Amino acid sequence: MESVAWSPQLRRMRGANMALCSSTIQSPLESGTIKRNAGFTMVELVVVVVILTLVIGIGVPTYHLTIKPTAHLNGAARQLYSDFQLARLRAISENIRYGVAFRKTVSGKYYDYIVFKDESPNDNSKYDVGEFVKGTVLSDHYRNVFFDEGSSASGDGVDFFGTNNSMAMRPNGIPTKNGTAYLMNEKNEGRKIIVNLMGGVRLEKYESIK
Repeated sequence: MESVAWSPQLRRMRGANMALCSSTIQSPLESGTIKRNAGFTMVELVVVVVILTLVIGIGVPTYHLTIKPTAHLNGAARQLYSDFQLARLRAISENIRYGVAFRKTVSGKYYDYIVFKDESPNDNSKYDVGEFVKGTVLSDHYRNVFFDEGSSASGDGVDFFGTNNSMAMRPNGIPTKNGTAYLMNEKNEGRKIIVNLMGGVRLEKYESIK
């Protein structure tokens, strides 16, 4: 087979064509048609961290100053509401009086209020030794929640007519006394738990006069 003799002019044209092809045909990576997956830069990460720090710095104090006190007050009010209901249900189901008494010391421990089983022969609607069922200390679970002494007629945050600041539910569900307990927090928000003459219990908001 005879070899083809290339003239100098043909060699130059061939070289020019090869150079043109190599310059116009690029790999996808070189041409940029295939891009690498972009990640976060260090600057972007720093910006995100700064924003999160600012949000947390604003949110945490707001929670402790505004949301948490209200949540504690609502929790304490719902607890007392539930305990009045517990006394009523137990009285009906067991056919014996159950009551709620405020500011009692049982076995050397002080309670803001207790639920008791009124087993006294004369049904005196007050707590006697041995009748304890359960007790609540507000500060154990609900920080800075206390009885609102300024809003109650008695001056101690609890208005149940008669003496001993206690009441009982009869087996027919009717209370021996009707009245209201007032709770407040450090923001002067108030919640009152009302027991009416028929034994119904309701919870209402109010603004403390303090």
